[in-house]
Amino acid sequence: MAKIKNEVDKKPKNKSLFDHINEVRVGKNPKYFDTLSDADKKTWSNYMVCRFLSMQMDFVDSINDLQYYQDKLTPEQFYRVCIDIVPKAKVFVPYIKNSGEKYNKTLLTLLCMHFKDSERNVVEYMSIMTNDDIRSIVQNYGYDTEQIEELLEKSKR
Repeated sequence: MAKIKNEVDKKPKNKSLFDHINEVRVGKNPKYFDTLSDADKKTWSNYMVCRFLSMQMDFVDSINDLQYYQDKLTPEQFYRVCIDIVPKAKVFVPYIKNSGEKYNKTLLTLLCMHFKDSERNVVEYMSIMTNDDIRSIVQNYGYDTEQIEELLEKSKR
């Protein structure tokens, strides 16, 4: 015999970031924050709202300008600005993931030491360097041809 759950036993489901995004795009209720519980308010993030809204290419410039205020406004104020900027429309916008270039950690560390610079900057250097440039630098640190090729092979360039 199946158990029947009481309605009292069910907890109301907290709103997720996607519920908030949907409210910015479709609901546009100016008193939205008055209807939220404390738990729902904790799921709001000005940064994440900007991040998801910027996935729609039409809004990139507007959202970029709006990002300046994400730390300066309360979530409620930020929501009100968003509903004024974002047009009312229910749209599906796929999340754009960072393809993220993956470099061999040993190679990256070696080049950071060589250039005496941060990983972030060295990754930028690597994007414009040829494999021959990298080979000549790594050779100076005592790696043989086989080891160098292995380092380059493990790096997706």
